[in-house]
Amino acid sequence: MELVACLERELGRLLPAEGGTAIGPPAHHALLPAGKLLRPLLVVRSALAVGGVVERVVPAAVGLECAHAGSLVHDDLIDRDAFRRGRAAVHERFGMGAAIVTGNALFFIWFEALAECASRGVPNARIVAAARVQARAGREVCEGAARELAQAGDLDTTVADYLEMVRLKTAVLMSAACRIGATLAGATAPRIAALAAYGEAFGTAFQIRDDLLPYTADPHLAGKPLGSDVRNLRPTLPVLLARDRGTPIQRSELRRAFTSRSVLQRHAIVREMIESTGAAAAAAGTAEEHADQARAHLARLPDSPHREFLAALIGTTTASNFPSPLPDTSAGSTPS
Repeated sequence: MELVACLERELGRLLPAEGGTAIGPPAHHALLPAGKLLRPLLVVRSALAVGGVVERVVPAAVGLECAHAGSLVHDDLIDRDAFRRGRAAVHERFGMGAAIVTGNALFFIWFEALAECASRGVPNARIVAAARVQARAGREVCEGAARELAQAGDLDTTVADYLEMVRLKTAVLMSAACRIGATLAGATAPRIAALAAYGEAFGTAFQIRDDLLPYTADPHLAGKPLGSDVRNLRPTLPVLLARDRGTPIQRSELRRAFTSRSVLQRHAIVREMIESTGAAAAAAGTAEEHADQARAHLARLPDSPHREFLAALIGTTTASNFPSPLPDTSAGSTPS
């Protein structure tokens, strides 16, 4: 059974196209066709890496994808982004109100899907433990989003504050994906901790690379307008490093750019400064440091094709032409 196809089928089961629900069409628009399914793959591969079985954890994996999609629906509203993955965002297609309630519903589906694991043979105690992980991760992701909003336009944001925001907004959910998969599989505490730490380091590297995209990639690679971070006055790592590495004149120009009325002009100025100060390379180096930490945490697990998959996945955040294809997902994807 090919793993991505398995996840896509489970998504279709969880959110059937027919049935007359009002949230069905916008939810399908947000979720399907499925993207890389990175977070559910982390759930399943983490479970497999500690001896778990695909069918028992797939509902939880797909539920996490629903929660992630819900967060993106709300992100697009907050950021006023009209497109997601090359097509109209949910609020553009279905309206703001529908987007809000659909995003909310997708969060609740996350927990509904987790409960489904009981019918697949997962002990209730493991499901309760995973639910605690989900609840805390959901709260921390919201805290991260709130911090990102608070940092908007603040060029005095420290790199440490940025990294903590990234940990909460992105890395926590990656860590939770790995922890949930290992927990549902009945892993030992040290192995759960190793996978959770891997997920956090991996998630940090992933977000830093994502924050580089507006300044290093073409629009079709990013899946949304590249001026979004600049339009929303977001002091991401490349911007902060350009500030720290620039001359006084460059820093003054950067501050003026953040108050410019023209998004295109603002983006051009910030992009040029990031390139001229070497901030892009420095940010990529920081991403690689976190990627190395992720590899070190994986080394605490026994060797297996699933550990190798998780290690190969790290490269998708550090390749020069990000996003690169995900590693092959067919090996070892069926229950033993």
